[in-house]
Amino acid sequence: MLRLHSSERIVLFSVKTLFFLGFSLAMSACVPDFLLSDSDWVVIEAGEHEPDPKRKVGLLISPHEVSATVTFDSSCIYDIGTADADDWNKVIGFGFVGSKDQPLDGVPPHQVDGARVGWRWNALRHCIDLGAYIYVEGNRIDFKVAEIPLNTPTKMTIKIDYDRKVYQVLGGKAVPFTHDKSFAYNTGLYFGGNQVAPHRIRVKIVD
Repeated sequence: MLRLHSSERIVLFSVKTLFFLGFSLAMSACVPDFLLSDSDWVVIEAGEHEPDPKRKVGLLISPHEVSATVTFDSSCIYDIGTADADDWNKVIGFGFVGSKDQPLDGVPPHQVDGARVGWRWNALRHCIDLGAYIYVEGNRIDFKVAEIPLNTPTKMTIKIDYDRKVYQVLGGKAVPFTHDKSFAYNTGLYFGGNQVAPHRIRVKIVD
């Protein structure tokens, strides 16, 4: 009977995980931009967390930077009550895939090791808050970095420094990570937090 060493099992697990992730993305009806007449606008319908079909997702290998120019219009003004008003929605970002610290109980990889740009409507200041939304070994780290007006195209960048082992979201403070993973995937636009989109929300994302 063939026995695998622990390092071989880790590699095999990573390959299987990557294959499953790629297959899942393919089966999730992700629509290529070139098939759409207005490909830059990404829409979440009322009552949903994310676009259906998914948009702006895909596999990455050792990404050093993930960026896009993002515009929030008046559809991004919302009221979900005070209890959840500070929850972060997400726009661009990525999750790393691999065996280290990855549970097998349905937790998505980007909630183990990954980084995203968070956004939310700030009703007091009438603008969009932007923040870092990061997971390191399953522990969430989030904080506000900036704020922008509506209808203002904004270049957003997440940097991954493998030598220093830090993420930097929107030029904010660096956050250390611990993994040695290479395979990742784009996460795309997401509303929530706990709540679904209260109405149709659209965001312009230019890669």
